[in-house]
Amino acid sequence: MKLETRKYKTIDVLKMPLKAAPVAVTLLMLWGIMQAIIPTALLAVATAWFVDTAIAIFADKAVTSAIYAPLALLLVVVALNSLITNAGPQIITPRIKFALERKFIPAFIDVRASLSYKHIESAKSWELVERVSKDPIKSFQDGLYAYRVMIRSILSVIAILGLIITQIWWAVPVIAVFSVPLFWVAIRAGQKNYEAKVDTRKYVRRHEYYTEVLTNREAVEERTLFGYGEKISDDFIGQYEKARKVEFWVQLKQYAMAKSASICMSLIAILIALTLINPVITGDLTPGLFMGIIAAVFGMVNMLGWSLQDATEDLAQSKEYMGDLTAFVELSRTEGAKDLPDDEPIAFKELEFRNVSFKYPTAEENILNGLSLKIESGKHYAFVGANGAGKTTITKLLTGLYDEYDGEILINGKELRTYDTSALKALFSVVYQDFARYQVSLAENIALGDTARDVGDDSINKIASLVELDETITDLPNGINTPLGKVMEGGVDISGGQWQKVAIARSLISRAPIKILDEPTAALDPIAESRIYQEFEGLMKGKTSIFISHRLGSTKLADEILVIENGEIVENGSHDKLMKQDGLYAQMFEAQRKWYNE
Repeated sequence: MKLETRKYKTIDVLKMPLKAAPVAVTLLMLWGIMQAIIPTALLAVATAWFVDTAIAIFADKAVTSAIYAPLALLLVVVALNSLITNAGPQIITPRIKFALERKFIPAFIDVRASLSYKHIESAKSWELVERVSKDPIKSFQDGLYAYRVMIRSILSVIAILGLIITQIWWAVPVIAVFSVPLFWVAIRAGQKNYEAKVDTRKYVRRHEYYTEVLTNREAVEERTLFGYGEKISDDFIGQYEKARKVEFWVQLKQYAMAKSASICMSLIAILIALTLINPVITGDLTPGLFMGIIAAVFGMVNMLGWSLQDATEDLAQSKEYMGDLTAFVELSRTEGAKDLPDDEPIAFKELEFRNVSFKYPTAEENILNGLSLKIESGKHYAFVGANGAGKTTITKLLTGLYDEYDGEILINGKELRTYDTSALKALFSVVYQDFARYQVSLAENIALGDTARDVGDDSINKIASLVELDETITDLPNGINTPLGKVMEGGVDISGGQWQKVAIARSLISRAPIKILDEPTAALDPIAESRIYQEFEGLMKGKTSIFISHRLGSTKLADEILVIENGEIVENGSHDKLMKQDGLYAQMFEAQRKWYNE
């Protein structure tokens, strides 16, 4: 199943589950019809027959044995009512939930995996994404429940009104008139509650983050060392209270309005009961039918005041959710985002930026301003500059994360945007500053660098040896097949430096002709960073590599250094050449020289 790009409506919370689990959803709706018929018409009739028979027996107008048949019917109806109220939904609902999870969760993941990168970096878009995909199954289940209750309630009301109209016709229009405000209040409540959820999402995200800080294992050492638990707890409570108060006052207001309307309905039920007393006295209405009608009327009031109103509110929230779902599927996507890298990378010769300018979607000013540079096969390059100069942005453009730039980016003389996404994935291998730490086996961690082929253990061991992971592998209980981290059974933690080597190994096993190190060692001290770059440079002999850093311990290894400032190349050349120029690079290097004991 796929999420189509179209306008979603409230009815879709019924139609889409019906498509995912047609038999189970149909049974659930039929069950709702049974819940309407048995507790209202049948129960009222069975009650009337039993009570009237009992009165007749006490008045010596019927034999004692006459009670058995109405008693048996009443017991059967009560038992059936209990069965369909509890057993049916408990059996069917889990099956529907499983079907929705099996078909909808992959559909949501499919859309998220294809989203344009700009939506991932946009706070507004990402809040929409989180809101829609937080718990989509619950939204559909709530919608199904609402439709089932609506069907059951409408049929129940019709059955009850059918009983009432034969005895007190004027009660029917009165009930109808007072039912309309209940529906209106419920719809408004649903809209307001969903809007409150949207408004409080920013607070919820914050207190969820504080929850992670207070409970996850990654921060346990610093929590213990610095004792900041109380301070973070206060921050958590502050954000939680902001969210709670917004939702509380909305719900309190809607509750007061709803219950006011319900009280009016209860008064009408009492008025109906009082009106029917006289027909009972005159004999126009039997006591049993009186009791059946009154029980049904108060049941209807409870239904209109609680169940039906809650269902209407759920439908109103479903309508708002479907609006968000419509916006979600309309977010722009990257064609080929889920494609695997090509089996064979293109034969890379040259890459060129020609007067490239770019600004992020939410930014007012360009991050790159007419930038021009050239990368040739087999050479080592270093992009250096202060934080925010535009170094990482170049990587994002090269790898196709953003394609809305001015100017040209040419690969082998061909515009980058004309290449398939799969070709770009096969061309570049990047080790990012915030590289991923996959809590799977060490072998799987490395093999993820080349998903286009089946990487064997021999290749993995060879690459691991190149990045000096031999000792680490020896120390692991199951060698390269040992899970890393603590998620998997038998998992083992490794140091930050070892994780970095795993990330570099993942890049090296890739057959991509261009390797990029985008400040993956920024958390290390300068000496350790310089050593890792030296190791990487040794592994890249005869290949094309790009080092990106604001620290200059690795720059002497590069064939060409490109100094970036305000989105432009302000200097370029070898280390010796740039030092002789005594420009920005020389000033930066001299300022950092003491870091490297030079």
